[in-house]
Amino acid sequence: MGRQTGKIRRFLSRLFKERQIYHRSDGVVHFISMSSKTQIALAIVAVGALLWVAYASVNVVFKEQIIVAKERDIRIMETTLSKRLIDAQKAYDDVNLLNHVIEKEFDSAMSDIWARHQILKNTVARKAEIDSTLELLADGLAEAGGPRGQKPSNSNRLMIDAEPGEPTPRQSRVSLLRRQADAEAIAGERSELEDSPAGGAMESMEEAAAKLYNEQFLLLAALEETATRRIDHLETIIEATGVSLDSLVAPAKVTNTPLAQGGVFIDAAMMDNASPEFFQRFNRAAEAVDTLDTLKAIVAQIPLSSPLTVSRRFTSGFGLRRDPLTGKLASHHGIDFAAAWASPITATAPGVINFAGTRAGWGRMVEINHGNGFVTRYAHLNRITVKKGQRVELHDKIGELGSSGRSTGPHVHYEILFKGKPLNPSRFIEAGRYVFES
Repeated sequence: MGRQTGKIRRFLSRLFKERQIYHRSDGVVHFISMSSKTQIALAIVAVGALLWVAYASVNVVFKEQIIVAKERDIRIMETTLSKRLIDAQKAYDDVNLLNHVIEKEFDSAMSDIWARHQILKNTVARKAEIDSTLELLADGLAEAGGPRGQKPSNSNRLMIDAEPGEPTPRQSRVSLLRRQADAEAIAGERSELEDSPAGGAMESMEEAAAKLYNEQFLLLAALEETATRRIDHLETIIEATGVSLDSLVAPAKVTNTPLAQGGVFIDAAMMDNASPEFFQRFNRAAEAVDTLDTLKAIVAQIPLSSPLTVSRRFTSGFGLRRDPLTGKLASHHGIDFAAAWASPITATAPGVINFAGTRAGWGRMVEINHGNGFVTRYAHLNRITVKKGQRVELHDKIGELGSSGRSTGPHVHYEILFKGKPLNPSRFIEAGRYVFES
């Protein structure tokens, strides 16, 4: 580095040697001595001045061209900026439109989901209420047991399947319903954002909504299936009593047939995009639940229990028998149970006391009207604990077992009348056993 610096100094020393400038004035010679440094400084000043002159000359000569070029550059910049602003505004508008469409799609999907959810919620709640009532009935009937006092063999008090099993396995039915729901979801309206930047997100949302729809559809189908099975079971129980179901279902009181309308209320605003298959399935499920509710009310009024919930012994059946006092052939319109003296006699179904007093041959007797044409009688009591007009529920105590009236020993004579005709109580108690046995 020092060697290079020395070379430069020697070069400058040879180029700018010390010089003297002589001049003569009034016969006197003067000189000015100029050192190397002074010459270098003057050279720099001179070169700078020349460059400035050159720049100023070029600027003057080409000023107009420079201004034109600058204006052109400014216009290009303004055009580019304006285009970018337009593109940004368009992108902003597209995003706003996209957000609006996504919001619309989301609101529509949520509206459909919420509508189905409300329908399922209401239907499931009604079904659960019916099941709870039937379960309470099953528990009550289990307390009394079968015709001869037999109790359930285990703790599972479930409604048994009185009909033979379906040939199609449940898994196959579920798969078929799932495929049906999938096909309907595919056939539904496709999102208008399918080819947009948000297509992927919308596709994911639609897939999630379709899965939820499938689960709702299957839940509704399962609800219909269980309700139908329960209906078949209750109908079998009613048939087991020997009473026709048609005779228990009151005909509709309609005075103007064209105006006979009804059904579950469904807000029309929630059905704009509603699935027709889903609501067809709902209508079937709702009809099944309605039928189940009707049958529940009927079964709850039928005397399916025994008048004794304590240990007892079956002593006489329904129909022809030898009269215990005369030995002659006679018709017996009820059944007899023997048990410990003063054992509690209870109502075999909810109802209102028609009669509570003494009758010739019957001794102390209670008669209960259960509605739907059913009346029960409890005779030969030792004591009566209810009054006429009193409301009683299943297994409410109405008296105590005794031997009043025409009797050979402590027992209760139990009768069931349907629309005035005596029926075999054993069939009713046996039918009641199906309610609680699993």
